Amino acid sequence: MLGDTLNDAFFYRANYSNPTDAYGGDWAHENIGQSAEGADLSVRRQASRSGPYTGGEMKTLKTYGYGRYEVVMRPARGSGLVSSFFTYTGAYDGNPHDEIDIEFLGLDTTRIHFNYFRNGRTGASATFDLPFDAAEEDHLYAFEWTAEGITWFVDGEPYYKTVEGDAFLPKTPGNIYFNAWTGKPGMAGWHGKPTFESGAAAHYSCVSFSPIGEESRACSDLFLPKRHRSAYAQTAQLSQ
Repeated sequence: MLGDTLNDAFFYRANYSNPTDAYGGDWAHENIGQSAEGADLSVRRQASRSGPYTGGEMKTLKTYGYGRYEVVMRPARGSGLVSSFFTYTGAYDGNPHDEIDIEFLGLDTTRIHFNYFRNGRTGASATFDLPFDAAEEDHLYAFEWTAEGITWFVDGEPYYKTVEGDAFLPKTPGNIYFNAWTGKPGMAGWHGKPTFESGAAAHYSCVSFSPIGEESRACSDLFLPKRHRSAYAQTAQLSQ
């Protein structure tokens, strides 16, 4: 969960240089804003050691394996921006590169992107049109990861599932990450030219993990998707 539990007992706030081929600058802890409503991760036009930008990133201190991962979020809008929620582990942790992603490009926030990796090799990624603009308001996104496969969800509805026997399914537990960033010039063909407004932010209201077969507090217990809110309101009126 986020809000008042956004503290150092649960999360690490990234604050370091990013000398990779992908990211356009450092992670900066000042790009992480906190309130009772959650976390705002911003991207700024700000010179840093590894590029002309800074981004915001958080990760859990604990690692997690098979289970259901949920996030209530609102991605940043603007060409060149990427807003993500994912589980990851790699060489820094002494592990193979295993990863499961939910990503939004600020260039078009009416689309959602799913991806996954095993030992650094990507699986069958997928992109879907959404029936809403994700940057307009919070929505619930999730993926359920088991030994048999991964299923991604939007507002409780299944959107995409890996095929049976997929050789690229990740197996290694990882940290939960969420971030907002822009890339180096070579990334512009994917996420668009970086014409975004400095300080644009992705908002994260809730993050949760539930082990398979166990009852635990989850984002879906707290957040009611808009279509369900409408149905609930109608039912409440009829019961009066």
